[in-house]
Amino acid sequence: MRRVRVVDATTGEGLADAIVQCGQSTPALTDASGTTSVSSCATGLVITRDGYVEARLPMPAQGDVEVRLIPERRAAESVTVVGPAAGQAEAAVPAQIAITRDELAMLRGVTFDDPLRTLQQLPGVATSDELRAELSVRGSPFRQVGLVLDEVKSRLLVHTVRGVDNTGSVALLNADLLDAASLTPGAGPQRFGNTVGAELAIRTRAGRPAWHGRGMASAIAATGFVEGPIGTDRVTFIAGARKSYASWIVRRIDPDVSGTFEFTDAQAKLDARLSTRQSLSAGVLAGTSTYDERGRRSGANALDVGKNQTTMGTLAWQAQLGSHWVVRQRVAGISSTYRNANPDALPLDSGTEHEWLSRSIVEWAPQASISLDGAAQVQRFTSRGSSVVYHPTTRLPQSDTAHAGEQTLAGGHVHARWSPHRAMTLAGGARVDHVPDLETFVGGWAQAQVALSPSLAVTAAVSRQGQSPDVLQRFGPAGTADLRFERATLVDGGIGWRRGPYTIAVNLYQRRETDGLDTPGRQFRLTSSGQLAGGDPRAPWVNALSGRARGAEVLLRRQPSTTPRGVRWSGWIGYSYGRTTYEGELDPSFPGAFEQRHLVTISATTQVGSRWDASTTLRLATNWPYEGWYEERSDGRIYLSSERNGLRLPEYGRLDVRVRYRVPLPHGRLLLFAEALNATNATNYRQVSASVNLRTYQVGRLSEKQLPIIPAVGAAFEF
Repeated sequence: MRRVRVVDATTGEGLADAIVQCGQSTPALTDASGTTSVSSCATGLVITRDGYVEARLPMPAQGDVEVRLIPERRAAESVTVVGPAAGQAEAAVPAQIAITRDELAMLRGVTFDDPLRTLQQLPGVATSDELRAELSVRGSPFRQVGLVLDEVKSRLLVHTVRGVDNTGSVALLNADLLDAASLTPGAGPQRFGNTVGAELAIRTRAGRPAWHGRGMASAIAATGFVEGPIGTDRVTFIAGARKSYASWIVRRIDPDVSGTFEFTDAQAKLDARLSTRQSLSAGVLAGTSTYDERGRRSGANALDVGKNQTTMGTLAWQAQLGSHWVVRQRVAGISSTYRNANPDALPLDSGTEHEWLSRSIVEWAPQASISLDGAAQVQRFTSRGSSVVYHPTTRLPQSDTAHAGEQTLAGGHVHARWSPHRAMTLAGGARVDHVPDLETFVGGWAQAQVALSPSLAVTAAVSRQGQSPDVLQRFGPAGTADLRFERATLVDGGIGWRRGPYTIAVNLYQRRETDGLDTPGRQFRLTSSGQLAGGDPRAPWVNALSGRARGAEVLLRRQPSTTPRGVRWSGWIGYSYGRTTYEGELDPSFPGAFEQRHLVTISATTQVGSRWDASTTLRLATNWPYEGWYEERSDGRIYLSSERNGLRLPEYGRLDVRVRYRVPLPHGRLLLFAEALNATNATNYRQVSASVNLRTYQVGRLSEKQLPIIPAVGAAFEF
């Protein structure tokens, strides 16, 4: 047997999961240090890894072998790809966080195996509802955080219960198929637009040209994927599936849990190299989910079972024109169907939502110091549905409200970057978005980065961003057709220091919003004179809010690093302070519903040798306000108030711990997992729909306990 070590040609770091094949022998995977062993052969070695150029070399006569793989983006020296891929930081963008595939793999959990929950562990990302695959950044709600999957931005990429609050959700994404992710929390290029807050971009990976796969099973879920060539190494595929069956263990650990959430989904992607300059990619994503409260409530209008089905298909083409131009075209379609039923199995809410997208991109880089990219996009949304209310005694239909609407969003951007000196980068651009019969929004951005030394850089950016009302906000049961774009001006500045794998960054930010959307008449409240007001579940959406967010973020990060022996670790310590205040038609000033003034995130991954690794995540936060008009009085009870968002949830704290162990096998390896969510069994709460006594104004059941300690074990076979 011969020892082979595979490393990154740029950094010298060992590369895990590289495929090493000698002749016709069974391929071997490298371990966490980039090392594996293969039998000697006369035909030579073939080494492949996703994101790197394939290497072929003869087998040396004796001794160990070190192979240096060249990253694909560095190998394509004739063309500079202008728009950075997800998982790669972009110059002159303050506070941007990039996460690689290896880091995603180390942070993923066994219990939910949800990429969005994995990304909730990023520094500065706030979340206090453990049953929802959502995240808030700098005080913005999830609806203002743009989620982009392979250049397709959509709000339908989650398993959830449509039309019902305070249930649950899971990302409609398979972690095995993801390559990288990047989070831009503030000012920066608006290549996809239609977002006034942060942007989270996720990229799926292409299948490898050699057969590889994994199947994993635990007490609460099963996942698996397979990848390889189709006929020739010019065409590859990757496909995976997941199934959750967590409800039985959750109810046994905590019988008081109000509802459970289960899902099944599958995802596949095919990539073909049509020529040395053209490629084609096709993907499909489909899943179904069920939120189950059966046996918990018996009212005629109580949710018993909520079901949702979503399907997405994409097709992308890319071509290199000459040595400086790249053009891409992408089309996508998404369809979602939902049905919520009461204990009598009668429909409460049902409907369908569809999205279609066409996006054309052009990139030009005449030299390394200058680049230009632009895109034009058309996205069409449709929504149709109905809601039924039943008489509480006779349980017969009392009212039936139907809605239907469609909306087209057309837009485009142009972005330029110039580096007049190796220590300076300047960039800027403009974006236009138009909704027929509504308005046209024009935004833009400017960026600058100056390197004060090889290790120290200062970055600043400003952007003007807009977000159109979605089709439900305009044409849904509480819709208002003539809404305006929400608007925001973002200013970011930061200083960063980097030495080897270590990074220290300090960022300051400010965001001003106007024309923010709100439904001020939806919840019960007291007026300044003590009179009861509000309580209309169909209160219309209006452009009623203006606000301001400001804060500071500090991050200490160690990038993944590999050495031939000893302990290897990576992770971050992040602290963020933020204040978010709004003004509305009913309230002169109140804190934002997603304001977490103090947030600490500590995440660490440790690898010991080639067999063991462990990761832990600790999150501590001062928590969000209860959204609504509530106060706690001297008797310890909660009542309606005239002050909005004046009462806060108790402080939040959660510790998660994971351990993995690898067992080499003749034709693959066995991975053993152990995990404990909320390892200290801390009691955390989330807000739920409140009940209000309209005579005394006392509020009941405003919050409920979240997940207790949940242990999980599992095993995976990888070949």
